[in-house]
Amino acid sequence: MPINAGPEYFVAEKKFLEARTREEKIAALEEMIRTIPKHKGAEKQLALLKKRLANLRKQKSGRATARPKFIIRKTGSAQICIFGMTKCGKSTLLNILTGVHVEVGDYPYTTKEPNLAMMNFGDIKIQLVEIPATFDPESMSVLYTCDEILILLDATEDVERQENELKKILSETNLPNKRILFVINKSDLKLLKSKYLQISAKNEIGLDELKDRIWSGLGLIRIYTKPPGKPKIIPPITLPIGSKVRDVARNVHKDFLKDFKFARVFNNSKFSGRPVGLDYKLNDLDVVEIHV
Repeated sequence: MPINAGPEYFVAEKKFLEARTREEKIAALEEMIRTIPKHKGAEKQLALLKKRLANLRKQKSGRATARPKFIIRKTGSAQICIFGMTKCGKSTLLNILTGVHVEVGDYPYTTKEPNLAMMNFGDIKIQLVEIPATFDPESMSVLYTCDEILILLDATEDVERQENELKKILSETNLPNKRILFVINKSDLKLLKSKYLQISAKNEIGLDELKDRIWSGLGLIRIYTKPPGKPKIIPPITLPIGSKVRDVARNVHKDFLKDFKFARVFNNSKFSGRPVGLDYKLNDLDVVEIHV
């Protein structure tokens, strides 16, 4: 879930990632906790930070453990991890969905470290991260912070065996509850009877539906904002389903909530443009005009 944090939070996060001692990490975590937005979308991240801080405080003083060989910062409206066995087509799917060109090979374990790129979905961007099939701890650590896991199965191999093995690998990592989307690739080579979406990354079959399912699985809505008398602002902000006008006001500017008078919400309904209050529940693609 994106937390829509401000620059102070990301400065503190950078200090945490670069910290060499326990004390430096504790100080950076305390700053991250202080500056993280206090709304529903950030609750899980806040709980994770507090747990990490508590664990650090229990440790003995000294130098922090060695820095990881790579750092992946969440950007865009959400982060999706592409997870699957070797040669199932993860790199090909990443290339097609994002327009990047990561190495694709006909031999196992072509990908040694996570590949990442941004996928356009309407007016927003979603970060895709390919997890190598080596399943090493550093690569697997990305799964803890992602918003959804796309498990890619190979139609030309035993799908049930792949599914069971990948579920087992995930269960051994003690991940918190994650949204999971199962997708079968290479349907152009072998079409199966299955409840899962079947695509062909190589031949670009079923990718529009895949994007829609990725988005619907995130539990988010896109809300455009606009100043009175001006066009809507692009990109929209993303909020959890069920969010209200007050969540938009809080997200846009800290004073908007305090000085709020009313808002107008524009959409395809017959009530488009009418004045509403802070507790008005919003829908995907609504345009909110706040008056203060």
